[in-house]
Amino acid sequence: MTTRLQKFIGTDSYGEGCGRAAYVLNASALPRPAKGKEWQRIDSFSAAEEVLNDPGLKSVFKTAIDQGCAIV
Repeated sequence: MTTRLQKFIGTDSYGEGCGRAAYVLNASALPRPAKGKEWQRIDSFSAAEEVLNDPGLKSVFKTAIDQGCAIV
């Protein structure tokens, strides 16, 4: 089981995103995706790099860690 923060995006069958991103420690904490969408894990995700580029994500990451999942 992975214990690092992971990022998933909602995509359709063509691989196009729906604008939603989910941050979780465990993929089992993901909510159901929007109708016609599925969650796709972003393997290249680095929490440290993303929070350096957008410090506002720090509170999102804290929510994901504390509550199991954060959706933006």
